[in-house]
Parts: sequence; structure tokens; C-alpha cells
Amino acid sequence: MTHAPVKERMTTIGEGGKRFWLYPASFRGLWLRRRQATAVALILFFFALPWTSINGQQTILLDIYERKFVIFGLVFWPQDTVIFWFFLVGSVVLIFLITAQWGRLWCGWACPQTVFLEHVFRKIEIWIEGDANKRRRLDRGPWTFEKFRKKGLKWLAFLVISAHFANTAVSYFVGTDNLIHWTFRPPAENPGWFAFMCFLTFVFFLNFAWFREQFCLIACPYGRFQSVLLDGDSMIVGYDYNRGEPRAPLRKNQARSEGDCIDCKRCVAVCPTGIDIRMGLQMECINCTACMDACDEIMDRVGKPRKLIGYTSQAMLEGRPRRFLRFRTLAYGALFVALWSFGGYLLTHKQDLIIRLVRPSGDSFTMVETEGLVTNHFQAKAVNKTDRAFTLTPRAPEGFEVIAAFNPWVIPPQETMENQVFVRKKIDDFDADGKETLTLAFYNGDTLAYDAEVTLMGPAK
Repeated sequence: MTHAPVKERMTTIGEGGKRFWLYPASFRGLWLRRRQATAVALILFFFALPWTSINGQQTILLDIYERKFVIFGLVFWPQDTVIFWFFLVGSVVLIFLITAQWGRLWCGWACPQTVFLEHVFRKIEIWIEGDANKRRRLDRGPWTFEKFRKKGLKWLAFLVISAHFANTAVSYFVGTDNLIHWTFRPPAENPGWFAFMCFLTFVFFLNFAWFREQFCLIACPYGRFQSVLLDGDSMIVGYDYNRGEPRAPLRKNQARSEGDCIDCKRCVAVCPTGIDIRMGLQMECINCTACMDACDEIMDRVGKPRKLIGYTSQAMLEGRPRRFLRFRTLAYGALFVALWSFGGYLLTHKQDLIIRLVRPSGDSFTMVETEGLVTNHFQAKAVNKTDRAFTLTPRAPEGFEVIAAFNPWVIPPQETMENQVFVRKKIDDFDADGKETLTLAFYNGDTLAYDAEVTLMGPAK
């Protein structure tokens, strides 16, 4: 049995680039209930997470203005970028692994676009405007009072949810405390973030009210490169053409010699991207399982086994066993473990306090010949990555004298402070090359908080 022919253009775009508006039909089924439970958990997680805290810090805070990221109680600063790099690249590799093994599982089950569109905005639209046929007739009909009422009510609901969505998104960047404070203050006091919130509200409203599946088909890069990640053993939502073909309508009181597919097109009617899954693997398929539930319902009615459309692979459709372990999955898995392991090592060994000592421009050293001393000047910059203050006292080995502009030097929690440090040494104690290396230590009380090796410059003999 050969595959059905593959279409040459997207189902939502016609001749001349005109868009075909989709009206996915309502349905019920086991997979829908599972996805709904997953969606509810993810939505609650998204909206509740900013209001939780760990170690006195917002659980997730991406404070770009202060250049501080808080991830589950851990504080990261720009100096920790290398740690993020390993975790970020490792996460990308994990996506490769998941896609190669389980196809577009993310798209159908966890992507915010799918979760909010199918389980929030689409539900509101059905509640206000009715099922697919009623929505289609409403859109094609004239602008009557009833149409104005339903469209106005739907768009108002969409706008309110989009605004709440936008405010929650902003709270991940500014913190819930700031968000609450700004909510009860005039927008003119904080015009930048207010404009950003309005922009996000407009983007979310436009996306879920109009752009919809076009985001998955046109804008999302993941759908474009999935074909590179999938192979014949990747899990997909597929149609069993060996069992279903040749398809033919069901005729009452007549013996059936064709395949199990009765060509009811129910799988097409419920698809949120408008494809016909019977045409084989397609870029537009987001593995949402809607066609699986719809087909199972029809199979139950006609007395045929379920899973004419189901989770499968190209290998299984061709009668071969699916290989779970393959070179690409092993390579992705090994690379993911290596990247996250090294990132975890850096995370567990990252320093709470970092001090950088830099010579200012100008002379390398100054001499006070009457006192027989050479002075080296350093600009010290300290970054406190913790939620506690450091009170630092610089110390040098015997034979060296340390003078600081601020001594003791207080570094507040999660702050960056600068200080001017001068190290003095007798002229006669310098080596012939005029250089001397020492370890400059900074103590927090009686505890060594940080030490750094510096080189003093002096007159050559």
C-alpha cells in the first residue's frame, strides 16, 4: 500500500495567499481529557509561580534592569553567564532529544500557544458563539445586533484575559511587589513598563483572537526544523493507511470490502491546523491528538477497532518494529547529560563574592622617596551574589601596607560596590626587575571571604 499524495501548500492559505479561517469542531475523548488536565496544571503553574518565594526571593525573577536572575532561590548575575550557557544549550539539546524520540510532544501538550488557545480562548469562543457551524454562519452573516453582542462580549473577554496574561508576564521581570505597587499608581509614574504591558496585551490579544494557528504554521521556528530532527522511529500521530485504505463511505445493509476508514472527514473537522492526517506526516501537525479522539469515536460507532489514527511511527506504519535507542538519541542524551552536569558543577562551585582588582590608567606606581615607599593603586569592584551583607577588611602579608578608601568596606546584599585600594612597600624590598607578587586578602570579620593575587610594580634596580 502506498502513501496518500502529499499536498503542496498549507491548508489555511489559498490561491493568492488568501487565508482560510478555521472552525475546528468540538469533540470528546480520552486524550482530550488528559490534555485538559495537563493544561489546567500548566496554566495554574504559570499564574501562581510569581507569587511564590524561596529563601525570601521570588521563585522566578528575570530582572533585566538590575541584571539579576533568580531561579528557584538561586541568584545569578552577569558574571554567571557561562553557567547559563551550559544549561541553555543543554536545554536545546534536550528539545532535540524529545523531538527525535517523541515527536512534537511539546507542541501538542505544553506549548503556551496551544495551551491557551485550545483550552482558554477557544473554550470562551465556543461558549459565546456556539459550535463550529454556528461560528461559521455568524462570521459569514451580516452585522446584526446579535452579532455585535456576541463579538463584543468575546473580544472583551479576550482582552481581559490578555491583560491578565500580560501583567503576569511582566511580573516575571519586575517582581510581584513592584507590579502591585504600580497597579495602584498613575501610569505616568512608570510609563516604560506600562507601555510594555499594553504592548504585550495587544500582542496576546491579536495572537489569540486573530493570528492563532498561523503562529504555529508561519512564525514558530520549531515547526520548521522538526523535519531535521525526526526520523522513521520518531513517535508521531499517524494514520494507519494499511488498515484504513481504500477508504469509502459506510453504506447501510451492504457488505464492506474496503478499509476501515469511512471517509467521514471527522479528523479534518477537529484539526486545529486544518490538515488531513491521512495524507501522511505534515509540517503543520502539532501532535495535539484531536484527530485520534475524533477517529476513535467514529470507530466505536461503526464497530471497528480503535487507533486507526494514533501514536505510532513511520517504521511501525511500514510494518517494522520501532527502535527506541538509536545513534542520534544516544548522542543527544549523552550531550545533554554532559552539558547539564558541567553546568551543575559550575553552579555548585560558583563564588558568592567576586572581587576584581584593576589598575587605573596612568602611572603604574608612585614613589615617596622621603619615606622610601612605593605605592600601587588598584580599583576594586566587588559583586555580592548573596542575600547577606559583607563587611570586608583588606589585609596583606607582612612587609606590605594596605590603605583603602572604605575600610571596612560594606557590600550590601545583591549589590555591586567599588573601592580604591592602595598597597605600599619599601623601595629597597623590591626585586631587581621591580616586580613583586602578593596575595591580597579580604576578610569578612575573622573569615576569609576572598583573596586575589596581584603584582606590584616598582623601580627596577
